[in-house]
Amino acid sequence: MAKKKRRKQKQKINWSVVIAAAILLSAFAVVTLFNGKDWSKWLPSGDSLPSGMFTGSSLDDVPDADVLVHYIDVGQGDSMLIQAGDANILIDAGENDKAGEVVAYLNSVGVETLDMVVGSHPHSDHIGGLDVVIDTFDVKQVIMGDVPKAIIPTTRTYTDVLQAVKNKGLTITLAHPGDSYEIGGGTLSVLGPVEDYDDLNDTSLVMKFTYGDVSFLFTGDQEAGAEKDLLNSGADVSATVLKVGHHGSSTSSSEEFLAAVSAKCYVIEVGEGNKYNHPHAEIREKLRNTGKPVYRTDLNGDIVIATDGKTFDVYTGK
Repeated sequence: MAKKKRRKQKQKINWSVVIAAAILLSAFAVVTLFNGKDWSKWLPSGDSLPSGMFTGSSLDDVPDADVLVHYIDVGQGDSMLIQAGDANILIDAGENDKAGEVVAYLNSVGVETLDMVVGSHPHSDHIGGLDVVIDTFDVKQVIMGDVPKAIIPTTRTYTDVLQAVKNKGLTITLAHPGDSYEIGGGTLSVLGPVEDYDDLNDTSLVMKFTYGDVSFLFTGDQEAGAEKDLLNSGADVSATVLKVGHHGSSTSSSEEFLAAVSAKCYVIEVGEGNKYNHPHAEIREKLRNTGKPVYRTDLNGDIVIATDGKTFDVYTGK
């Protein structure tokens, strides 16, 4: 009889455990439904996601998609690669000392030819590695902004890029608002800058790559004043994914601009422990208030977004 009693006790359902589990699962479902992978506002610190948590799928899982947009981790600098069809577009290449890393990354994803190389503006954390990239790969076209003569830099970094272009027998195409390039089944449009500026940050090329219903906006280091001019020009800055301006500096990404972009996802290219304290607390707060996921190269490493022109998925290195 004792054995039978023990068997009956094992078969009893612990309803308190079942109910508790159901409540937890329901809460998880509600949070996921309304916030997706943006868990930052549910974390105790409230500032950023811990490395490796709720950041998307691994880079090992990146599919063979129609379009892949890579945000390459070059520390405190910018470097983005758009792979659309058989075409490859590189925007910036980080600091001079990151050139080898950019070349290695491009090799790792099968790049042999760069259909377009873009220098967003002549600061070393954006164009520093471009000369080595141009030297290394078959490059078809180099695009840069039309910087006012009074502020064209004479730095070694800038002249090295010019020399690399010359050595390859190429010429630089100066981009202006209204220019567009049909490439890889998508369209790369130049939106700005719309005025002449005396600050190189504001001369940053603003470009949008659109593939189907999904678009990616790149604004270099353009700051709030130039953002306002861009909006006043009537430019369509709305985009699915925004590469946050100036590494998350408080001098960029005004509330008005973020509202106009109305992105579903944000990416910040920023160096771990950088001396500028980027991204600034004000920007982290603004982005957190949008309720959309934010990815950062200092926390997530290399970031790749895959799209079929209708939906998109995010993959991270860590």
